Amino acid sequence: MIIRWPQRYGYSGGIASAFPELFGKPDTKTMRAAWYVPEVNERRAGLRYRCTYPIAALQRRGINAALFDEKNAELYDAVTFDAWTLFPTVTSEVAAERALALAERLKANGTRIILDNCDNQFSGSPDQNWRDACNRLRRLANQANTVITCSDELASVMQAECGLTRTPLVIGDPIETRIRYTSDSLLRSIASPGRKLSWFRYIRHRAQITIERSQGISPLVWFGGHGNSFSEGGMLDLKRVVPILSAMSQEHPVSLTVISNNRSKFESHFSDLPFSTHYIEWDRVNFLAMLRLHAISLIPIALNEFTRCKSANRLTLSLYHGLNVVADAIPSYRDFANVCALDDWHGGLRKYLANPGLRNRHKADGKALALAKFDIDRIADAWVAALNHASPSARERQ
Repeated sequence: MIIRWPQRYGYSGGIASAFPELFGKPDTKTMRAAWYVPEVNERRAGLRYRCTYPIAALQRRGINAALFDEKNAELYDAVTFDAWTLFPTVTSEVAAERALALAERLKANGTRIILDNCDNQFSGSPDQNWRDACNRLRRLANQANTVITCSDELASVMQAECGLTRTPLVIGDPIETRIRYTSDSLLRSIASPGRKLSWFRYIRHRAQITIERSQGISPLVWFGGHGNSFSEGGMLDLKRVVPILSAMSQEHPVSLTVISNNRSKFESHFSDLPFSTHYIEWDRVNFLAMLRLHAISLIPIALNEFTRCKSANRLTLSLYHGLNVVADAIPSYRDFANVCALDDWHGGLRKYLANPGLRNRHKADGKALALAKFDIDRIADAWVAALNHASPSARERQ
């Protein structure tokens, strides 16, 4: 579900009835909104999708949105806290407790507190530190004026785990059309030796894929983080579909490219298959261009309490950038069932490899549907709706 806010100064029906305090007639041009992120690590896709990209989109609308700055703390109308900043994979216990204390202080001063979460951290409890972090998340969820999640499934989990009286709002992840960091500049791009090396790697891989295509080989791709310590999933999800790919390669030649962040894992499990394989280290400079070289994006998912709460961003990213998709279905993928192949690895791959017309139709329709649901302007609409009832008390204190 994506919140839609079609009228500039209000909204009637459905969402407005459920959350009346969110839909008034505020002057968003005078709103001051901040995202509390103690450590800005823009390699973390969730930070870009749910912080830096929304901030930039809101700024383009004239809204005063920025990363949180302590010296301006008393001036903000609304502050959004990222749930992951409470967990040991991102921050220390001391920093997490400091964030909770800050939220409590800001709320007491009239600032609207928003908690945003993009993952089900409750699905795994590897140790006591993690369980403590989950309890901090419950505390912040109950302090917050508004809780936001990336999917309907996660909204239900957050409501149940945190004892919330209302289902959280759902704001999806925007489609990443270009990977941008806040520190980017034209001069830095031109002068960077690393960028030149990145594009050399891209050219080399493009040459390999071009040769394969000329030989009738269809290039398949899997991309993503190799895995983590608190949930199943990652690169090893591919192992389950390798027998299918091996059998399919006897009917139609294929190659497999893995774009990830663990070469040794790739070498251990995927370097000796009966068809051509390639490993590309994830690099934000060339990642999207690398992705577009391929024909079909593979998204095998081990369904569990963590993965079923994920957003549709891997699927929509693939569709937007011109790839067909064969995937295991999670709830957020269901809206795209008519433009990709879900839960049908044999049949889906066979149809795409044998039917160029179907591939082209699904690519065109899939891109249009992805944009209709997750274009950054639509995501910005949803963030405006969540922010637009910020307390006036901060402005009155100026």
